[in-house]
Amino acid sequence: MSEGSPFRILTVCTGNICRSPLAERLLQSGLDEAAPGVFAVTSAGVRALAGQPAHPRSAELAARLGSSLEAFEARQLTQRHLEEAALVLILAEEHRGPVLALAPSVLKRTFTLREFARIVEILPGPSTRETVADAWRRYVVDGERVRHQVRLDDPSLNDVADPFGLDASAYERMAEELIPPVSALIRAALPRRRRRAPSGESRASLREAERRQFAERLPLNAGTGSGADEP
Repeated sequence: MSEGSPFRILTVCTGNICRSPLAERLLQSGLDEAAPGVFAVTSAGVRALAGQPAHPRSAELAARLGSSLEAFEARQLTQRHLEEAALVLILAEEHRGPVLALAPSVLKRTFTLREFARIVEILPGPSTRETVADAWRRYVVDGERVRHQVRLDDPSLNDVADPFGLDASAYERMAEELIPPVSALIRAALPRRRRRAPSGESRASLREAERRQFAERLPLNAGTGSGADEP
């Protein structure tokens, strides 16, 4: 990445209509507030429903969270997408294989969204002597080095559940698993941010409070019907 160019983040899921578009737009809008002009976030799917819009339930989630999936079109993941990204965030462990099959060179800068959120929480934030982009380049390099420190016994806990073909409750679960790590990454773009939780509060309790806060804003059944997706 050349000096002055945006720090490029690529989010990857399967069809590129549910999880990765929502992660893309929430990250972009949040990072634009934290560090205007520093980041460019895009998404793609390993088996994309190319050309299709974002799923209506994901679009509703984006709107209720202050973002938008208007004019979004799914696209198939390519080697070029991966090689241009400074950071690849997959939405589930199952996407790692297809990503690395296309571009083995991105191994050290590929993480699940939830995994990378845990990593940035244990790394020092942007200092007064580095730009936000420099800090994120450091996160990626150091993230590979400390990855083992955030490894989970159950790898499935790195995943954001795929709601496609399921009912509104599956989209609620997706949101509950996606929003806290997205929020952690947005905080990681804030200069000299405080790492410690307020006295008496753990990171886990703060994440739970964050999930409850967003859940109150997401009446997922409103205006979208109550059944599962059509085949």
